[in-house]
Amino acid sequence: MALDQVGTRKRRSFYVPAGIGLAIFLDTVVQFTWKQATVGVPESAGAMATLATVIREPMCHLTIALAIAQFFNWMLVLAKADLSFAQPITALSYVTVAAVGRFSSLHERIGPMRAVGIALIVIGVWQMSRTEARPPP
Repeated sequence: MALDQVGTRKRRSFYVPAGIGLAIFLDTVVQFTWKQATVGVPESAGAMATLATVIREPMCHLTIALAIAQFFNWMLVLAKADLSFAQPITALSYVTVAAVGRFSSLHERIGPMRAVGIALIVIGVWQMSRTEARPPP
């Protein structure tokens, strides 16, 4: 194997887990900031009233910027890993979003069925992570 192929493989093997970790982090922060942007919207508000209220929120602007960063990060991840490997692992964001919802200012409740679902997600992600990011051709 040529020296430049070894360097490329090392960069790829580093970026895939780091990029997937960043994708999970960004998705978690996007979900939290989006929720924060909608806090002041009454439940009875229609789509246009919701949009008019949310668009003025600084958290909405932050959410959009983070979503753009998430998009570009995801493009880099997919350039280096198979979709069938990377996408299922990002399901860990369901776990992190639930944790943020529970332990942040949102104080959301995680009942027994949600806890079982979270455990199943963790088991599935663990199984997926044991495969190669990009199997040899």
